[in-house]
Amino acid sequence: MRKNKAKLRNFFFISITGCYLIIYVLLYLKILYIGYKTEKLKEEYEMLNMLNKSYNLEFIKLITPENLKKIAKEKNIELCIPQNWNFIEIRKEDEKSIKETEVLEAGTK
Repeated sequence: MRKNKAKLRNFFFISITGCYLIIYVLLYLKILYIGYKTEKLKEEYEMLNMLNKSYNLEFIKLITPENLKKIAKEKNIELCIPQNWNFIEIRKEDEKSIKETEVLEAGTK
């Protein structure tokens, strides 16, 4: 009788310990997976950020007045300075009033 109780206790102890070890290993593997995924996302973010900076520099280079004059000359387009300022006011359809910061203006100096 005592041997059966001892075997049962040992089996119960080994089962509980095995469950804890399995849970520990699964949690450890999940932490490793999250770490690798975070590192991969960080590298992708840095690559996209560098690409964005590159495109911004290229855009700034393309919109310089000298470059615009050069492109207009190549395409035989005359650029002239308008006499009056122009602006566009954009509102959402259901919006009754508009804040001053939400008015978009386009014009020349």
